[in-house]
Amino acid sequence: MKIRNLILIIGAAAFLCLLSIGTLICPDRDFSENENRYLQGMPRLTFDKVLSGDFAEDAEGYLTDQIVFREAWVAGKNLMERAMGIQDMNGVYLCEDGRLVERITDAEYNWRQYKRNLQQISLLTEELNKDNIPVDVMMVPTAAYVCRDVLPEHAVRFDEDKAFTQAEVLLGDSMIDLRPQMTGEGAEKMFFRTDHHWTGYGTFLGYNAYRERLGEAKLTWEDCRPETLTEEFYGTLYSKVLLPSLTPDMIQIPADALDAEYTVMMDGEMHGSLFFRDFLDKKDKYAVYFGGNYAKVDISMENSRGSEDLLIIKDSFANSFVPYLLDDFGYITMVDTRFYREDISQLAKDYDRVLVLYGMANMGQQRMVLLSGLTGGE
Repeated sequence: MKIRNLILIIGAAAFLCLLSIGTLICPDRDFSENENRYLQGMPRLTFDKVLSGDFAEDAEGYLTDQIVFREAWVAGKNLMERAMGIQDMNGVYLCEDGRLVERITDAEYNWRQYKRNLQQISLLTEELNKDNIPVDVMMVPTAAYVCRDVLPEHAVRFDEDKAFTQAEVLLGDSMIDLRPQMTGEGAEKMFFRTDHHWTGYGTFLGYNAYRERLGEAKLTWEDCRPETLTEEFYGTLYSKVLLPSLTPDMIQIPADALDAEYTVMMDGEMHGSLFFRDFLDKKDKYAVYFGGNYAKVDISMENSRGSEDLLIIKDSFANSFVPYLLDDFGYITMVDTRFYREDISQLAKDYDRVLVLYGMANMGQQRMVLLSGLTGGE
């Protein structure tokens, strides 16, 4: 028995030693394509960092990010947890139909930031209404809300109905409530199975709701002639669990967007298309829309039946939404509040309409500053 225990101890020590040596001798990676994020580099050892505790924190992050065969360890751990019946992995729910849904609880949702953002939108609406510029607000429900019937039995989620009620109170008629559109039949088709964004079909439902606000007749999904760009999309939630049995998603766009004539400027640089097909060969296939996110995107349409200019204040949910609008407006500008640093309220006065389009989850995570000098109350 002692010999067996000794063998186990020596084997474990040898494994940890080889793992440490492998981590140290392998070149550091700057970027994880699978996780779509930059990795922690080797921390600098300084007296101040040691005293503050920053060095220990950075060193832990470095070892976590740079450990050899990191993705294989994550996949193995999650496979074992799934075999044990665990359905909450790394902040992601594994649902009964095989889809992944991001876990956001009431404690995790930043209600104070959400209220501040609503107040910013309310102030902007009040300011622009003085110049007869209408402001519409669309907040996309989370997949946990839309697909709640397939969540694990004991799944916890934040009170989205409460969030929508607060928005309706503060924003009034500016709100376009997407819940009636997105909680009916076919809910499973509205969000990707491996990503937190809405699908082409879910985006189409949001577009139909916006058409109704514009006084236009609703369309059918077939009217948009959906075209499939890829059937091999594994999104951000897949990157958190890395389970090989998961089914990839399709990315679909309206075919008319491929035929439309327009010019597009992204952060002042001219591009020939809204669609960056090179990303279809990469992990981050959702970046096929615009190639990612920019501070400011300007799209000038040719031969569009619409003549108005539209400003969209957005997060990444708008990237798949804009291709549906190319025949409805003469000019579209998108600004992303994470990167745009100029006064959005002054910019908005040059447009005929304004649309605020955000995912409900991001409304509690990202800080909006829409009017210079006005930050909203508590």
